Amino acid sequence: MTPETFFKRWMTLAIQRKATDLHLRFEEGRGTLELRTPKGMIKLKETTDQSLLEYLKFKANLDLFLGFTPQTGHTSLLIGQQRIHLRIAYLHTLTYDHMVIRILNPPRYLKPHDLFTPSDAMRIQECLYSTNGLILIAGATGSGKTTTLYTLLNHVQSRKIVTIEDPIEVHYPFLTQIQINPRQNLTFESAIKQVLRHDPDIIVIGEIRDEVEAKAALRSALTGHLVLSTIHARSALQTIDRLTNLGLDRQEILNTLVLVIHQELVDEPHGKKVHYVLYPTLEPATETV
Repeated sequence: MTPETFFKRWMTLAIQRKATDLHLRFEEGRGTLELRTPKGMIKLKETTDQSLLEYLKFKANLDLFLGFTPQTGHTSLLIGQQRIHLRIAYLHTLTYDHMVIRILNPPRYLKPHDLFTPSDAMRIQECLYSTNGLILIAGATGSGKTTTLYTLLNHVQSRKIVTIEDPIEVHYPFLTQIQINPRQNLTFESAIKQVLRHDPDIIVIGEIRDEVEAKAALRSALTGHLVLSTIHARSALQTIDRLTNLGLDRQEILNTLVLVIHQELVDEPHGKKVHYVLYPTLEPATETV
């Protein structure tokens, strides 16, 4: 069986099991596979050989001459009538090769009313038409921050929106999306300078991870732009603490912050629910997704 056939069969199984990630470990020419599903990690009995690793590196357009350097790439696969987008992260350790394949859901054009109560959705929509300021979607990994972010952006397609992402995970036709590429000297610092010259109404920073991104988000918001981003935080109020820990002035944060949506995705008997809190009201709410 060819590596392509193996991979397509496993991807079909992963989608059937509602997996979010495939974990591949190659050691001494033998590959083992695990799926991350809502019920936890599932280890598959079937194994493969080194040819699958080389096939996936090629499909993800990874640099085959940088075998000892962590790399990330993208590819897609047609399963039935649906094209599945995949992010492939590769890491070589002292004794084995490790690859994690994230299954990226195709764009779901939700509306704010699909995620929030009617009154909260209306308030959020009003914030999206602010001429400047900072809107943050906060939460843990897997809480649905990115889905919420693009749901909000889809609602304001009439505005000129430019994103800076590392990497671009899903392409949206109504956005101008810029992907960071250090190998081509397109760093975050150079990207933000270019974006500011293109007269955007809304600037999107895919995720605030460090001081450079945090300061750029605040500076852009202070210079007359509406900035949206995601950030890891345990609560709406801790979002402010995270920003101060990244070197921002607390008073400037409070003066610039338009809205924080802190959310978590929880399993309940009738499906998944988004629990969220809006800052500054801090009133918890729940909506089914």
